[in-house]
Amino acid sequence: MAANRKSGAAVAVGQGLIGFALVTVGVVATLGTILGFFGSAWWFFDFAANFRAHLAVVLLIVALAYSLVFSKAIGLFFMAMAAVNGLLVLPLYSADPAPAAGDDSMTIVSFSVEQRASIRDATFRWISIVDPDVVVLVDSTDDWLRSEELALPYKFQNDLPADRAYGIAILSKDSLNTEILTASAVRDAVVRIEAVIGDQPIVIYAVQSRPASNSTDADYRDEYLAEVGRMARAETDPTVVVGDLQATPWSHAFQDLADDAALENSMAGFGLQTTWPADRWAFFRIPIDHLLHSSELTTIDRYLGPHFGVDHRPLVVKLGVTT
Repeated sequence: MAANRKSGAAVAVGQGLIGFALVTVGVVATLGTILGFFGSAWWFFDFAANFRAHLAVVLLIVALAYSLVFSKAIGLFFMAMAAVNGLLVLPLYSADPAPAAGDDSMTIVSFSVEQRASIRDATFRWISIVDPDVVVLVDSTDDWLRSEELALPYKFQNDLPADRAYGIAILSKDSLNTEILTASAVRDAVVRIEAVIGDQPIVIYAVQSRPASNSTDADYRDEYLAEVGRMARAETDPTVVVGDLQATPWSHAFQDLADDAALENSMAGFGLQTTWPADRWAFFRIPIDHLLHSSELTTIDRYLGPHFGVDHRPLVVKLGVTT
């Protein structure tokens, strides 16, 4: 009899610990869900918004487990919180990009190479296979610009900023008009590129934001992306913004850029293509490398390249002109 009482007490304690753990995880994920909507108030709230897909899955697991073992009412609450996050992720899968007007297209590769010269050979071999029209190498150095023989038939279209040891290098088979601009109080670089898709002139802004890992850098990132948005909004031709934004589609900085410049997310309709950190399984990454474009353009294809040993995966986007 005593043994049975001890066994029952142990089971009760175990269930209590499991219930406490589930509620704790659920409450933390719920706070992340709610506070993520207030990312403009504090950088850490915006950081939480980057994990909408993860929050949806965690809350779904907690909801199912708690409903089956403990309380259905609390389980339904956590299910509702999971649905909030799921609804924010869903457009990436359910959207239907507009059809292209003809066969003319442009393929753009964006890759944050993290100043790592050791991956140049493998990167250029992969680029030759993909055969893009424009290549944006974010976080490049002079070592990359001295790789003209490796890059052939592509040619570097710009130099790095004079006051920096790193920057954004643009590659193309054809000559392009490029201009280095600056944004934010710390004068981070933006490369403006004039190109064409068939007969349609377009403007491409290649960008490299600062990591928003603290309040100061988050402010610089927000200011930088806001200035890029103002530049893009001022263009009369269809516009593309591409590069390392250091923000996911649920970040207020990303949403403000897209709204202010009336740009569409090329990921919509192609699923959650996560780029960072590259050495982890896809679910444990987040999408911070992006291409946004005007409504006059459409995404024909979009996919990620392989892991080259740096923290980012390359992004490949094929654009066309809408009907």
